[in-house]
Parts: sequence; C-alpha cells; structure tokens
Amino acid sequence: MKCLVKFYVFFILFSIQGQAQGLFNEAAQNYKNEAYKKAIEQWNSILDNGQHSAALYYNIANAHYKLNQVGPSIYYYEKALALAPNDAQIKTNLTFAQNAKVDAITPLPKTIFSKWYTTIARQFTFDGWALLAVLFSGLFSILFLGYYFAGAEQKKRLFFTTAIICSCLFVLVFTMASVSYKDLQKNVFAIVFSEATDVKSEPKTNSDTIFVIHEGTKVQLLETDGLWTHVAIVNGVEGWMPSAELKKL
Repeated sequence: MKCLVKFYVFFILFSIQGQAQGLFNEAAQNYKNEAYKKAIEQWNSILDNGQHSAALYYNIANAHYKLNQVGPSIYYYEKALALAPNDAQIKTNLTFAQNAKVDAITPLPKTIFSKWYTTIARQFTFDGWALLAVLFSGLFSILFLGYYFAGAEQKKRLFFTTAIICSCLFVLVFTMASVSYKDLQKNVFAIVFSEATDVKSEPKTNSDTIFVIHEGTKVQLLETDGLWTHVAIVNGVEGWMPSAELKKL
C-alpha cells in the first residue's frame, strides 16, 4: 500500500511537471509571436502553481520589457538574478531595464571591504554557500579519517595538510553562509510599481514630501505602519510611501 501511495504521488508530481513544461513552451511560442500579454499570463499561472526558476522569471521579465513595463521587468529580472546570481544574460537585461527607468540615483560610496564582500557574496546564493559548507565539512571528515588510518608517515602528512586547508575553507565558506543569511533576513527590498509616488516624511497623506520616486526604482524596506512603508533608497535618503505601490522581492 505504501509503495502504491509513493507511486501515485510521484505520478501526480510528474504529471504536474509535464503540464508546466507544456505550458512554458506554449508561452514561449506566444512570446515569439509577440503575444506578450498571453505569454505573461501563462508563465504566471506556472508561478501560481508554486513552480519557480530563474528561466521562468527571466522570460516573464523579457515579456514585460517588450511591453515597456519597466517596474515589472526589473522586478522579475531581480527575482531571476536571486536564483542565478552569476548569469551574465540576466545581468545584462537587468541593466537595460534599469536604464529605462526615470530615477538615476547615485548610491552611497562603498568601502573596499564592502566591495570585496559584495563581489564574493554574490558568487552564490545563501543555499549555494550552505551547500559548499556541508561539502567541505564532509571532505574534512573523510580526510581526517584518512589521516587517522594512514600507515605511512608521508601519507599522514599529506592527509593532515589537506585537512587543515579544507578546514580553513570550511570556516571561510561557513562565515559567508552566515553573513549571507543575516543579510537575507535584514536586507529586504522591493520594486516601485507605480508610475510616480510622493515619498513622505511621515506615514500620513498630508505630511511633507521629501522626494518623488518613480516606477522601477529599488528600495530597501525598513518598517511598516498600517498602509505605509518606511523605505530607503541607495543614496541613504529615507521616507514613507504607500505599501500598495511596492512589490516585495
């Protein structure tokens, strides 16, 4: 009975996967035929079924870009990049989309350490760093056993040296995974979806306007207060804007 249940579950999952692939291909054909809205609807229906991938987000972004929808295109390119941080094509298209937005904000200067950390951290997602940490941990265990059971002094020395190097790499990777996780929890971002929005000094409609923000701009979410969200842009300026005009990444 248990085997039958497992087979039945596998059959359902396989069928769902097959249907999603068929719908993905159909949407791709609609994209080629310049039926971009239809393609977006079909790809979004795959997302609604809980299936996510860099390729799916990337294609949705491309379709929105073709429709001159700057905000959604940047949003989905960002989603794709989060799953495939080293994909050159996603980075290129994201740059094209960012160049199409109204706001050109100069970010705060970064320290050398900050630049170094950002460059290294973006090589992998948090899951990627965590997997590397597990692999190095397992490799260290194997090398330690090799050292313990090795008979010849030369082999012991080789296993010991390699194990030390592996342990150092484990510490480095584990640190990157930990910092990446903390950043993931702390740094929450969103994309502005409204054409133009007044960013206020307080979470009130009648409060002073600090600046105007436009579609496609990426903001950091700091806190919420009712229907308002406290945001910060890359130059460090903060303010309040309606939560409904943002889409969280």
